Amino acid sequence: MNKTTKILLLIIATFLVINGLINISDNGGILAYDITSILSGLGFLIVGLSKKV
Repeated sequence: MNKTTKILLLIIATFLVINGLINISDNGGILAYDITSILSGLGFLIVGLSKKV
């Protein structure tokens, strides 16, 4: 995976995690959308930081 793709994956992951956390703090409750956003952001982080891919 080239460097540009890794950087884009890390940016997307950061935005997804921040989106989920802001939605939780905004609504005061945890919705399925918020959990999905955070977990998908963590998945993008794992893929972006992995050395094999």
